Amino acid sequence: MKKLLIALFLLVALLVLAPLGYFMLRPSLIIPKETAKAELSSPHSHFLNWRGAELHYTDEGSGFPVLMIHGFGGSYTNFSKLAELMKNDYRVIRIDLPGFGLSDFPEVKENHDFLQEYRDYLSFILDTLHLDSVYVIGNSMGGAMAWACAADHPDKVQKIVLLDAAGYDTEKAAAKLLMFKFKSVGKIFEKGMPLFMSWQGLQKAYFRDDELLEENVVRNNKFTNREGNLQHMLNLAKAAQFPDTAWIQQVQCPALIVWGVEDEIIPVEHAQRFKRDIKNSEVVLFDRCGHCPMMEEAEKTKEAAVHFFTTR
Repeated sequence: MKKLLIALFLLVALLVLAPLGYFMLRPSLIIPKETAKAELSSPHSHFLNWRGAELHYTDEGSGFPVLMIHGFGGSYTNFSKLAELMKNDYRVIRIDLPGFGLSDFPEVKENHDFLQEYRDYLSFILDTLHLDSVYVIGNSMGGAMAWACAADHPDKVQKIVLLDAAGYDTEKAAAKLLMFKFKSVGKIFEKGMPLFMSWQGLQKAYFRDDELLEENVVRNNKFTNREGNLQHMLNLAKAAQFPDTAWIQQVQCPALIVWGVEDEIIPVEHAQRFKRDIKNSEVVLFDRCGHCPMMEEAEKTKEAAVHFFTTR
């Protein structure tokens, strides 16, 4: 009996220590900023400085400006398909939010107000790029940035498109990031995020995950492992700061609310909550679509957005 208990103990120890050993002893996947900049930027990329941080955005096409904002863990490339479809008729600007993609985040201070920092950043972008009249499209966390920007700048933001936007029950969504709050997890990710975890994340975001391209998952993994980005995600998770839902009711411009019915990250029921709180709004639902319509249903998203821009 004693030998059996020892054997079981050793088996459990092996099952626990082997994965831990893999994470701690594996080669570093962290990509230096300059390497990421050379490999992952676009011919349309631009960089500017804000509060001591280098920030990245792309600017292409011509016509009325459309600002596109990605979600948590994303980058400007999340909107690549949509930008390609729209750039012949619009000036398309895709930003990397500070701390994501190819953008640095300013120096983090004690009790840092991340929400205010992002609101300040969007004000800076509107002013610096002379976006005195603009449409804004945002996905997930970027959707929250879109409606906050509309509330802050009713004179500049003419219309918004919310793609599976964050805004309600954000504490529940943040609970899914609970593991990032522990210091031990931070230690594990000092060497970067393994590719299989990027696969898992994107498969959760997609409904038809069989359509995921390996090159896109690899690229997403490289953005995540860009020097500084994982640490910023850990900082956001540990800060546990959430927007005030009352801000949503301050949005005065027309809003198109687009949702993937199969979204596993933010339930489709939230679309109706946005419609309730934004008086001048309408909802479009895509069947067999997950959390990122601009990636999984780019054509339909473009058609819905353009129809909204030209008829409302």
